[in-house]
Amino acid sequence: MWFELMQGVAAVAALVTLPGSWSLARWTWAARRRSASPRLAPLNVQILLLVPAHNEAANLPQTLPRLVEQAQSDGNCNVLVIADHCTDNTAEVARACGAMVFERDEGGRGKGCALAAAFAFLPDVPWYLIVDADSRLDANFLAVLRCKMAENPDGIQTRYEPDCASDDANAPLRHWALHAFNVIRPRGRAALGEGVGLLGNGFALANTTLQRVPYQAGSIVEDLEYQLSLAAAHCKLAWLEDVAVYGEMPQGDHAKLQRQRWEGGRLAMIRRNVLPLMLRICRGETHLWPILQELTLLPLIQHMLLLLLACIAGGWPLYCGLIGLFVLMAHIGMALLELPRAMRRAALSAAPMYIVWKIMQLPNIFRGSRSGALWQRSVRHIEQEKT
Repeated sequence: MWFELMQGVAAVAALVTLPGSWSLARWTWAARRRSASPRLAPLNVQILLLVPAHNEAANLPQTLPRLVEQAQSDGNCNVLVIADHCTDNTAEVARACGAMVFERDEGGRGKGCALAAAFAFLPDVPWYLIVDADSRLDANFLAVLRCKMAENPDGIQTRYEPDCASDDANAPLRHWALHAFNVIRPRGRAALGEGVGLLGNGFALANTTLQRVPYQAGSIVEDLEYQLSLAAAHCKLAWLEDVAVYGEMPQGDHAKLQRQRWEGGRLAMIRRNVLPLMLRICRGETHLWPILQELTLLPLIQHMLLLLLACIAGGWPLYCGLIGLFVLMAHIGMALLELPRAMRRAALSAAPMYIVWKIMQLPNIFRGSRSGALWQRSVRHIEQEKT
């Protein structure tokens, strides 16, 4: 009886991981080739740089002056802070830093709701660039972005890396994990001719795209939610790896809350959308394949655990599990080799404890996937220093 039960568990695990392993193999293999740099002349159109901000008065003086300076140097870019349901003086600080401000006190809370309200209220401009309130841009970011805009894509996702300016000892591991998700995957998808996914920071949307697909994404994973809407409307996001946006990564207990929000929200989107997407693809909407592939690949620790379960019995589940583990190792190995040499050993040494930590977070992540989970703001490093 126990043997049959183990075989059944292994078979289910193998079937669940098979689509994700296939996607990961395709993207990793294609990511061997870096994306070509933009070749067209810069597109000199107006860009509105949007900064969603909820109670960011402590953080904006560190980040906003640099964004405003870059926008002024560009000459055709303005910075607007969306002060969303703030109980501090975020709006006043933003104006003092030279930014325009859109204050919002009604409707749902969260980044997705703030962006939806801003897009509905603001005057039309050709392009919008969304940057988090804790972020900085490469010095040549806007110039290179304009060259990519000249290719006339529906939207652009730029490289999104963790900012190490205030990082702790776990910085190399965070760089490793995020490089795999934020760089290797979109590079592979772009090399295959697929649209890339939204990473939530450092992405640009054309006004024509927003006219076709209004921004209506109010979940705790608003970027993935809007990505589904874009895919359904045949919109395709381009990948720009030549420049990056650098954002602060939460630490300690705040990292737990962010992981619960990211992965719990993603599981909720998987539960709600995988079956409907499969049915639509069966009816001929094959353009939805890329987003279905994205959803069928679970967060890598969960994917790894299921692959190990597939290996507990013999037969075809064992082969699926072993092949999947090989693909997973190749994927994270490629990301590791692209890190600076000094980071690699530190990242590897921290990996076992990180895996244990992630497994311990699974109950919270599953709770975060329940309907009605609320958006929670991540506490910034500068705020932790003041407490």
